Amino acid sequence: MLKKLALGLALCGALLAGAGSAGAQQGRQLAPVDPSAGFGVGEGAMQPAEAAAQVELAAKALSQIAPQRPGVVDAYVLSVSFYNDPVFEKEASEAAAILGRRYDAAERTIILSAGRGANVARTYASASPNNFNAALGKIAATMDLNEDLLVLFMTSHGSQDGTVAIMEKGRMQGGLRPLQLRLALQQAGIRNKVVIVSACFSGNFIPPFISDPGATILTAAAADKTSFGCEPSRDWTFFGDALFNHAMRGGQGLNEAYRDALTLISGWEADLHKQWEAMPPAQKKNSPEPEPSNPQNNLGDNVIPLVEKAEAYGLAVNCAGHLGFALDRARSGRPLKGLADMQVIQTSKAAVDARAMSEGATRKRSSQDVAKAIAVTSASTAQLFSAQPADVTSRAARCAAPPTD
Repeated sequence: MLKKLALGLALCGALLAGAGSAGAQQGRQLAPVDPSAGFGVGEGAMQPAEAAAQVELAAKALSQIAPQRPGVVDAYVLSVSFYNDPVFEKEASEAAAILGRRYDAAERTIILSAGRGANVARTYASASPNNFNAALGKIAATMDLNEDLLVLFMTSHGSQDGTVAIMEKGRMQGGLRPLQLRLALQQAGIRNKVVIVSACFSGNFIPPFISDPGATILTAAAADKTSFGCEPSRDWTFFGDALFNHAMRGGQGLNEAYRDALTLISGWEADLHKQWEAMPPAQKKNSPEPEPSNPQNNLGDNVIPLVEKAEAYGLAVNCAGHLGFALDRARSGRPLKGLADMQVIQTSKAAVDARAMSEGATRKRSSQDVAKAIAVTSASTAQLFSAQPADVTSRAARCAAPPTD
């Protein structure tokens, strides 16, 4: 883990002293006077061929969103990388995949990205204000506004006033402020939402939604704190790694996963501080002392039961997949620690399989669909085991434990 954290001292707001803050300032200067018009950026036109490709990417992303299912709490996932450092696109795309599995939302997921730098081929539609609002508008027009749920994830650098930086180097600079996000969601008519923000000072996104029972907000840092792990070479920021790559791969609900992520982040940041303390005095003088990011959350009363319903199928499939992997290991004579009794694993797996089938049926999933989802999860768990053996073992053991309620 220390090798992994060696590059983690970069703050997720560190670049805002240069291009990021200039982008936020330019965005504020160019934004319309009328605040009801929404947020804006300073943006230059793409070259014709790139512009045409971008229009097609955006149209494809929006047109492929599946319709809502009456009587089902459908989740619609919008995952956005607002800054063109590669780490943010990697995080947005991987988080979208994990959220898609958890919320049975693979067919209801949109990814927008600022790309991975100049002259790098684009995979996703640009994270421009128009595309962002278009995604919200398409989701709002497709979902049942009373029954369904938006899960919005945003990753970028952040500034002290809470602005999330929007940056495509050489073409677009600006920012999205917390109040502007609230306005965009209100204009779209989206009532029920989970908003997850991975950026420095992202705790600023909580106050605008504090009185909204239809909003759950999870942030990477307090309003006055930085977050860590934004080096372009990384696959995840600290917050994204802890929440998505570790905690949300398990079979517990969102709130429990968030608490697990906080424990991981606290440990990683403690290691960072030890590294800082071990620096030579001259190097330490030029490196800010890392302080805990202190992630924040606020849970909307109306959203809590919707989240539980939306993730019930995905969590059952997740546990069935983990127990399938544990059973394969036990059969091969290489059991996971504490999971050597095949009868116990089989009994637990049968119960979880039945729960997955029942939840799948309410979501119009055939038994073949559910079985395939479980098999895919089991195979991905086997691949993940080499990188996260303790995590996988802990998740499987949790899934094998008898229900407490």
